[in-house]
Amino acid sequence: MKTLREHSNTNYSLQDNPTLEQINSGSLMRIADATEKMALHYTELIDRASRYERWYEQERKTTRRLEHSNAALRGHLKRAKGKSK
Repeated sequence: MKTLREHSNTNYSLQDNPTLEQINSGSLMRIADATEKMALHYTELIDRASRYERWYEQERKTTRRLEHSNAALRGHLKRAKGKSK
């Protein structure tokens, strides 16, 4: 037994006699399935973009922290070299 979705996707002969309403409802179901598939890829792209943005921000914070740390260490080295002379 075929579902309405399958009926809407087949070529009919005179032996098959689904009603126009059944064909239309099957085609609407196929359209809904295709729309859900498109939305799935879109949400996957949105999730991926937010993940990359989050990683970028974490790396920026780490880089800033290390830059400040390096600057502080340079200052300590400069002072230590100045006192040793």
